[in-house]
Amino acid sequence: MDTKTEQNLAASMTADTTVIIPYLAYLLQDFWELGSSPDDMVELLADHVPAGERQRALDLGCGKGAVAIALAKRLAMRVKGIDAIPEFIGQARSAAIREGVSDRCSFEIGDITVRVLSETGYDCTVYGAVGPVLGEPEAMLAALRKTLRNGGHLLLDDAYANDDDTAAPYPTLDAWNSLFENAGFEIVACRPSTDSATDYDKEMGWIAQRVDELSSMHPEQADLFAHYLKAQRGEYDELLNDIVGATWLLRARSHR
Repeated sequence: MDTKTEQNLAASMTADTTVIIPYLAYLLQDFWELGSSPDDMVELLADHVPAGERQRALDLGCGKGAVAIALAKRLAMRVKGIDAIPEFIGQARSAAIREGVSDRCSFEIGDITVRVLSETGYDCTVYGAVGPVLGEPEAMLAALRKTLRNGGHLLLDDAYANDDDTAAPYPTLDAWNSLFENAGFEIVACRPSTDSATDYDKEMGWIAQRVDELSSMHPEQADLFAHYLKAQRGEYDELLNDIVGATWLLRARSHR
């Protein structure tokens, strides 16, 4: 994995150092869904897109394959998932076999900032809670638009600020709407996250347990693990207080 790929990967995992990368699979071993809700994505497509218009999908930053496998199993879609963490890809492939969809799912190790430049013509692209890996929203949306055929759909899991002051790094809902319009998308539907403080407490408990275990196994890296835990708590606090997680279904307009 080259330096740029490592930096992209760290950013997607709310980490500000690439040193954490070898430990991510251990830290996140209790998670199947890495940020995005497969139910929300499946239901958005099922409710708003005819079956004949959602045959092929691309999942960029697919993690362990939760969304890709749900799309394949519940909507009979063919899905290619790409992620930079080999352990996640291994788990995704095993899960696809276990769920009986290995003939409809393929999972590849790769840097999505590179692969997004060559993957084109999809009916649907999934970009689920990956963060700023593809750049600021304008650049991200432009890159994702190029992966789709005209009339294709983007499933985007991100967040919007409650107001202009409390969460400046995140666009407001109105700002997102303008970004989508400028990038050539129309909004089909949007689902705000329904995660609760109880959900966050449970997930933080998983991470805290793994941080304690790693700190015992690698005491020389205890500060690294503590810093990662603090960053995760900060992200969860943002989601509870300052921002609203959401999944958008966007339709790519024809190029003018």
